[in-house]
Amino acid sequence: MNTASKTERSRDVLPFAAEVYSRGETGRESREVDALRAELRNEVRALRSLITRGQSPELARELAAIRMTLDGIAPAPKKRGDRVATVLRTLGVEGGAATRVATLAKQSDAIDAAGVLRLVANLVPLEPWVDAAANRRVVALVGLSGVGKTTTAAKLAARARMAGQSVALVSSDGFRVGAFDQLERYAELIDASFHVARSSAELTAVVSAETADLVIVDTAGRTPTATAPEAALPSLRDDGGAITTLLCMTAATRATDAARIVSTFAPLGPTGICVTKIDETTAPGGLVHGAWAAKLPLSVLCNGPRVPEDFAPADLRNVLAALGVLEETT
Repeated sequence: MNTASKTERSRDVLPFAAEVYSRGETGRESREVDALRAELRNEVRALRSLITRGQSPELARELAAIRMTLDGIAPAPKKRGDRVATVLRTLGVEGGAATRVATLAKQSDAIDAAGVLRLVANLVPLEPWVDAAANRRVVALVGLSGVGKTTTAAKLAARARMAGQSVALVSSDGFRVGAFDQLERYAELIDASFHVARSSAELTAVVSAETADLVIVDTAGRTPTATAPEAALPSLRDDGGAITTLLCMTAATRATDAARIVSTFAPLGPTGICVTKIDETTAPGGLVHGAWAAKLPLSVLCNGPRVPEDFAPADLRNVLAALGVLEETT
């Protein structure tokens, strides 16, 4: 059979083009592969020779078993840096925050896992949410779509109502299907007033006219533009001064993503961080990444979808609990 007919036959049998199978087997790549194969064969021959000349196979197996036993009884001690890195990797803390924790660990006696977690918890400032305030408050929730802004708005509203305060819910999310209806339903359930703002002018008018103790603004999860309703947030004022704007991100948010989110929503003037979906990850590095990137305090922690139960103000004890340190902290 000639070469042409062989090639034709192989094309009928092989599922991919012939080039796929020949790639890396010609020229320089083929020589490199042959050299690696030869080197591996030589190593195997050398090992076999040492075993057969120096000791019996039974003795080799016994020595290997003894070596494994000793390793299990007395493992090599880990260096402090290794322990810190392991904890940070398990927690999902990375980037500049991880570097800072490693530096602090070298300057202290925090060489165990709990000590490293406390360093992480103390890395960012805390400004815990307070359910009831003496003055009227305006709070806006901003962040990407799907992070749980609407559910968080419902939790804040429910807790304020339980504290005896009046509440108004304002939705400016005209992009997500059913967003208006969902927030309106929450308002009905807790006996709060409800408003829709489709422009910055409408949002300003609604907030200015509303007299409730707590006004909560739920925004769209998109990149803010000059014509979006939330563009009015930096200019809004409540009775106590500037509006509180919480930037929401999930607990699984990585350092690079947190920096991008902070940059995206910086024009809205966030004043604090809300971390959501803590229950959905075993590596809650987002507890640190958002506050570290924005240089803003943690304020709200949300660890599930239940309203209002899955909520905690971001005090040191609750942050430590979210990181896995459950004992009381002084």
